[in-house]
Amino acid sequence: VIFKIQVILLFQDVEKVDWSSVFMSQPISSPVILQFGHAETLLPLLSLMGYFKDKEPLTAYNYKEQMHRKFRSGHIVPYASNLIFVLYHCENAKTPKEQFRVQMLLNEKVLPLAYSPETVSFYEDLKNHYKDILQSCQTSEECELAKANSTSDEL
Repeated sequence: VIFKIQVILLFQDVEKVDWSSVFMSQPISSPVILQFGHAETLLPLLSLMGYFKDKEPLTAYNYKEQMHRKFRSGHIVPYASNLIFVLYHCENAKTPKEQFRVQMLLNEKVLPLAYSPETVSFYEDLKNHYKDILQSCQTSEECELAKANSTSDEL
């Protein structure tokens, strides 16, 4: 649940900004939205986004065969990890869809898209790829605190 909320918040923050007005107004050096977390939140986020999936799950019986697996937490999120979404504004775009492109970097290295071998995507395509995740999470319900039990039988 928490990991779904992280993805939702990431995209909601980016969607709240009217990127057209940001890029069309006064020249600015670098608009940026920063969110911080820990490896314990970044790893599930990457997994939810479809990264580092192995064909076979790791078990005690296939450890030796899985020595070169994709999912190696120490390699994916070492101590000081970061996931960067770079939004590019393409001034010569022919259509509104082509106006914004996104590139992701994990630990300052270009991360190919989880759904394509490409390293850059149209922003709309990225949002469409994750739309099921974005639409399936109701943050108001999932973030709601549990109601306190008002019965007197608790110790």
